[in-house]
Amino acid sequence: MATPSALHRWTALRALTFLTMLAVLVQGRNHRGDATCPCFSCGPLRNVSFPFRRAGDPAGCGDKSGELACADAKAMLRIADATYYVTSINYTDSTFQIIDTDLDLHSNCPRLPRWNRRPHEYLDGTEEHLLWLFDYDNIGANLALVTYNLASFVECSQEVRNYGMYMPVACMSTSDSFVYVLTGPGASRVENLEPWCRYLAMTPLGGPENRLDIGATALENASYTDVVKSMRTGFAVRFTPFTSFKDCLLRLIR
Repeated sequence: MATPSALHRWTALRALTFLTMLAVLVQGRNHRGDATCPCFSCGPLRNVSFPFRRAGDPAGCGDKSGELACADAKAMLRIADATYYVTSINYTDSTFQIIDTDLDLHSNCPRLPRWNRRPHEYLDGTEEHLLWLFDYDNIGANLALVTYNLASFVECSQEVRNYGMYMPVACMSTSDSFVYVLTGPGASRVENLEPWCRYLAMTPLGGPENRLDIGATALENASYTDVVKSMRTGFAVRFTPFTSFKDCLLRLIR
């Protein structure tokens, strides 16, 4: 049976822990658009707040991995070794839409995407595996992929015939090199890579309508034209739900 002194120490420890958390959370109030960290505009975006920030903002405003560059009516974000346009932010579901800045939006045959991930031995379409595909070491621990749809580009030394998953990319192919795009649940599975083919690039496809948590179906066996059309609209990324959790607690203590 615990002694009164032990209970007193335990109560004091819990109180200290609560006060410490409270202090951190109260300090975090500056993250959501008060006088210290006001909301801002950046390119087409309005009322931008945590986790995003601008260069030169106070250290406590936003997250470093969410630092936006605002120029030429564009909002740009660096993720790993690529730069993306941020076209919209949805604070309700903690997602934002990005487009590769290297993508020629006016070309019918844009260069290969830079969201460069290798094919995997197993991908079952669950959120856990898709989130794992998004390399936290390279993009920052605060971001996660939220779409079912992936497109993989491969180059083959001979034509692939009678395989519906392999959709030809004529504008990148030659007489002795054949480029294909694969979409659907098996697009990133290494077992679907023919022995005479090699992997080139991969990209997520689709916006909020393809989020994992709304039961969206995968884009399957799509033509290259449809893949390019989807690439032009970008894909959705989710920032850490801890932000929403923090805001919830802050509302409770106000």
